[in-house]
Amino acid sequence: MLELRLAQKGETDRQKFLWSLCFGDSSNFIDFYYANRYREDETALLLLDGEILAMLTMLPVRLEAAGRSYDSVMLYAIATHPEYRNMGYAGLLIDFAHRYLHKNGIVYTLLVPAGKQLFKFYQRMGYRKGFYIREAILTGEKIDSWNIVETCGRIISAVSAEEYNLRRNNLLGVKPYVSYNNLDITYQKKLSQISGADIYGLEFREVYGCAVAERINPDKVIIKELLVNDEYIATAVKKISCLLPAKEYILRLPVFLGRQLESTICPLGMIRANDEIEPEIVLKDDGYLGLAFD
Repeated sequence: MLELRLAQKGETDRQKFLWSLCFGDSSNFIDFYYANRYREDETALLLLDGEILAMLTMLPVRLEAAGRSYDSVMLYAIATHPEYRNMGYAGLLIDFAHRYLHKNGIVYTLLVPAGKQLFKFYQRMGYRKGFYIREAILTGEKIDSWNIVETCGRIISAVSAEEYNLRRNNLLGVKPYVSYNNLDITYQKKLSQISGADIYGLEFREVYGCAVAERINPDKVIIKELLVNDEYIATAVKKISCLLPAKEYILRLPVFLGRQLESTICPLGMIRANDEIEPEIVLKDDGYLGLAFD
């Protein structure tokens, strides 16, 4: 018998097994997620004869756009057992999530496809591209070659989730963007810390910024979010490279920043309205999602 419902107590071991099968993450990372972020009432499951074959997480976020703030949810960690793919189970589970969220007053759902090939799949389910990033690949050698004059008043330091969120919302306030609660920024801070990095506040004289970094491996660092005035981007990257030495850096920015860099603009997230009363928000390439916990 097919069953669609929220998660219940005593099911985490089976969920962890499915997560491992689908994403290949280490048991340490999976245990970390379940210890720090997992909520039963935010997890939807599809079961067949009692076996969990698909699952997804519904992370509460807010969409800030057109002068309004909308209750929204990001669908995260959408997983289907490898032996049961292409049978429509993911679609059934996402439809269940849409109905559940609609009943609970959630206006928009967002998601970040796990690969380029999945954009078409989600498009068939009513999603459309709505959030973009600018991405640059930089070598440590190239960053070292940048001629940046050091002066007083240029500081980078780890900050609390509350401070990071305050800076982030202030810096993005006039753009359409996704905002997060402090608990999820705390989760990102812990993710960064277990990798050997952190979330940072930047200060350049009277100008403030913020950045999220994670170390992928000893040779590679990803700066998942960098928000600061254009004129200070190079300085900020160089400061981060001094804190986190590596051979290669992946830098992600909103598309309205970093035009001076050799970079590409990539779709990151998709959006769908859950409520027919609310109009589809037209997000051009300046819609910013940023943190996807990927």
